[in-house]
Amino acid sequence: MSPVKPISVAQYGIGPIGAEIARLLLTKPWIKLVAAVDIDPKKVGKDVGEVIGLGREVGVKVTAEIEGKPEVVCHSTGSRLREVSDQLKALLERGCHVVSTCEELSFPIDRVVREELQQVARRHNATLLGTGVNPGFVMDKLPLTLTSVCQDIKSVDIIRIQNASTRREPLQRKVGAGMTVAEFRAAVGAGKIKHMGLRESLLMVGNGLGVEFEQVSDEKIDPIVAEREVVTQYLKVAPGQVAGVHQTIDGRGRIDVRLELRMYVGAEDVAADRVVIRGVPDVEMTIKGGVHGDRATAAMVVNAIPRVVSARPGVLTMDDIPISFR
Repeated sequence: MSPVKPISVAQYGIGPIGAEIARLLLTKPWIKLVAAVDIDPKKVGKDVGEVIGLGREVGVKVTAEIEGKPEVVCHSTGSRLREVSDQLKALLERGCHVVSTCEELSFPIDRVVREELQQVARRHNATLLGTGVNPGFVMDKLPLTLTSVCQDIKSVDIIRIQNASTRREPLQRKVGAGMTVAEFRAAVGAGKIKHMGLRESLLMVGNGLGVEFEQVSDEKIDPIVAEREVVTQYLKVAPGQVAGVHQTIDGRGRIDVRLELRMYVGAEDVAADRVVIRGVPDVEMTIKGGVHGDRATAAMVVNAIPRVVSARPGVLTMDDIPISFR
């Protein structure tokens, strides 16, 4: 049942994902968008409807800093927790609940930052949640949900093959599409190519299963090389150039868990999300075509809002709350 009084919400960060979230927020009768924040001077002062491409005004101007005290802030400015922790603290200190797409917040490994955020959130009776589609759902929340029908489990394999051709330009660039193999490996070495959140997903699954891994591998990052020319809306990849990234990580222990991500342009025919559970009983699930990353991320953020408003204060993960369409 929808709340009688709409939840006041602010969108913090209006890049491609923030714009997707804002567009979805504006379709929900149980939400009232009351603020939009971005540091880009080209966006500040403009109506958010214009900034996100609606072609109409919605009566909310983009500001450089948060104003007022919305009940919930949808936060999407960065992937690394230390780089956005000051933003998160400031929002929590206002007493706002925060739903963030920061990948490292999905299962915070940095204990110092996590504890700082935990204390601020509890002190101000606010809830902080990191979510999205990956991390946040397809490689952690969904597999954990599927394991609930098992009496015993030996292993969990989680495979996500994503067609980057349908994704936003920054992501296509981030997976190395169009690079030479040498350029790709240099970029990996410099930390410029890496899907953020894979380790967080692994540890969330282990934590949800009650497993303390005896060994966690390093993340292995390799190029996927194009065998044919691939042309997207944003770039062209020639045969022999890099089409995208192949990234894996695994944890070994009482239950073995392995995550594999292949994200590349030209994956139209093989895109899928798979979970393979070996146990009693075995469970296998395949989502043909895979879950679309950008649209699903916006949906996860918006659909989490009612749950976050009613959740206990503090830093939560997706394993702490239920989720459904709202």
